Amino acid sequence: MGFAQMTQNRQTPAKPVRAKYTFLKNIYIPKKQTMNLKKITIFLLLLIPAAGLFAQQADLVLTGGNIITLKQKGDRAQAIAIKDGLVLAAGSNDDIKKYMGQNTKVIQLNGQTVIPGFNDVHQHPAPVYAFEEPCATLELDTVSSMKNLISLLKRKAAITPKGMMIRGVGYNETKLGGQPIRDSLDKASTDHPILITHVSGHLSAANSFLMDINGINESTKDPAGGAFERYHGTNKPDGICKESAAGYLHHAKNIQYPPKPTSEQEMAGYRIYFNRVLASGLTTIGDAWTTPEKVGVYRQLVAEGFPLRFNLIIGVDYLNQVLSGKISQMQTDYLRIKTIKVFHGNSLSGKTCWLYQPYDMINPVTGKKDYYGIPPARSQAALDSLFFTIHHAGWQIACHSNGDREIDMVINAIENAQKLDPRPDPRHRIEHCSITNQGILDKIKADGIIPVFHCYMYELGEKMLVYGPERISMLHPTKTAQDMGIVYALHSDAPISPYQAMPRLGSAVTRKTKEGVVIGANQCIDAEDAIKAYTYGGAYTTFEEKKKGTLLPGMFADLVVLDADPTTINPDNIRNIKVNTTIVGGKIVYQR
Repeated sequence: MGFAQMTQNRQTPAKPVRAKYTFLKNIYIPKKQTMNLKKITIFLLLLIPAAGLFAQQADLVLTGGNIITLKQKGDRAQAIAIKDGLVLAAGSNDDIKKYMGQNTKVIQLNGQTVIPGFNDVHQHPAPVYAFEEPCATLELDTVSSMKNLISLLKRKAAITPKGMMIRGVGYNETKLGGQPIRDSLDKASTDHPILITHVSGHLSAANSFLMDINGINESTKDPAGGAFERYHGTNKPDGICKESAAGYLHHAKNIQYPPKPTSEQEMAGYRIYFNRVLASGLTTIGDAWTTPEKVGVYRQLVAEGFPLRFNLIIGVDYLNQVLSGKISQMQTDYLRIKTIKVFHGNSLSGKTCWLYQPYDMINPVTGKKDYYGIPPARSQAALDSLFFTIHHAGWQIACHSNGDREIDMVINAIENAQKLDPRPDPRHRIEHCSITNQGILDKIKADGIIPVFHCYMYELGEKMLVYGPERISMLHPTKTAQDMGIVYALHSDAPISPYQAMPRLGSAVTRKTKEGVVIGANQCIDAEDAIKAYTYGGAYTTFEEKKKGTLLPGMFADLVVLDADPTTINPDNIRNIKVNTTIVGGKIVYQR
């Protein structure tokens, strides 16, 4: 019996009523006691706060703000109430007053904007170590010239024992003024093996020490799915190793690698990384190549209550451990393991992905426009077999693929697996899904595939020009996919591009390079659609759209407070918006 039912007819004579009310858990009335309806009404009114009938007391209320709920486009609230880690309600300031009690923490937003926490579904987390630590890998994405690169490597060599490898990640040959071939790296050291990887992650550069110790010379053949760059007019490798060829840099048994960090050092390094991630507005991340060892790292982080939600994408190299049950599926509020990562295809920014039509560039080997990229190592039959095995075992597939010719093979393999073993809504994913066409998108929609698009034009957009205007118009086709009703996600692929959420959001909206060149203007989306893709889209990608990605009642209270509204600010300034507060599960985990 509800409160309204009890009071709707005051003319009816009161009858004895047994006190078996269940709608107010904390009210106890002895079973034999009877009251007339008028007395019961007065009794209940004394117990119910005047602020609102039956309203729960929130743990946390944010009020006086601009809250983008994503309930539907344009929906805004002024205040939000949170209880037990979930959104209790969102509405006007007056609507939410009834959830405030003596123990409610209230934050005055003073007009700040609130959005759901960002969900970066594809990145490559790594522990952070001090420069002086032998295990530290140099971050090269900000190095702006070859001279500065050599100087940095020399500094590292000076504190590294002779013969021990020096490693770096994220070099950008555009900033350097050319590829760091072995001649350049030899200027840094000839007493250490030097190995640095390209910003794409798909090229590696080695000095002569490392090339020689691995026996890579004029007679070394290009492997399937890879290639060695060679000095013009000769067969001598120049130190730039593409795709699978980079694996040859680890063949020698006498390479002296830096000592592994202790477990304590490693965990401390991960905490540094993930605290920075929280500060950037991310509340969920996907590790797009999780090893069995890293599964242990994440389990420990979750066990100690680290306030970030993790989706682990197990590398296909460990598929046997998955199939044998050594790595099993799991789903908790903070740890999900249900996806397998596969590589089929190569790099967009590294200019190695496989295309139907040649790149819009001169092939330095032939002097003609006849370069199509590097074909994947797997045949269609091999890919079909692999996908069926993963699909049949009940796992989600997340396949790296960039070129249109590669993507078609991936779609064919997904369709083949689903035909042999129909599964409702498997939501297999294509990671990056870069060079597309209308036919590819039609298949993606029909098959329920999730494209996970890059949004890194600000940092790497200048590398897209080799694909020509026609292909650029369907490069990371966010607007076309949106208009077709395809749910998609955005990602950083960090360290390929920085994980900071606001630059990623701004890049999806403007698609501008640092120089102001727009790459694929027809695929620009507005800020609210970009927010949705980076929040709800990420949640949908991992079957979690009923838990996260919007600020509706019952959803995880994962949200960020911004110092400006991305939907009203000049789009060019979105990347500079500051994250003031990050909240995960109703707890403040970062405050600027």
